[in-house]
Amino acid sequence: MPKYRFICPKCKSEVEKITSIKIEVVECATCKEQMARQFPSYGSKKVTETVDPYTNVRQEEDQKKINQDRKTEYFWEVEVPRLVQTYSVQTCLEEGWLVYNEKGELVINKPPSKR
Repeated sequence: MPKYRFICPKCKSEVEKITSIKIEVVECATCKEQMARQFPSYGSKKVTETVDPYTNVRQEEDQKKINQDRKTEYFWEVEVPRLVQTYSVQTCLEEGWLVYNEKGELVINKPPSKR
């Protein structure tokens, strides 16, 4: 059986019920009026996307950027020191994990600057 949306004309309450195709009206639980069956709708009824009203930026884009920044920070703070211990000096220099500082010492490179 399909799911239909019913709206009460008196109290404007909405309810979704799984009913037979033959059922056109159901009784409203609030005011006991007859609720009319609506045409089936496709897709979502509500927009759940959060937009900052001041900057007009969607939450998804911000969240993707935050996650990418966390991954980059984790890579340079945790993974690079581990990789430096594992791989040869030549490989570390080629990958940019190790660099020579102004004193000529071999040190772990800093993460790329944020844009």
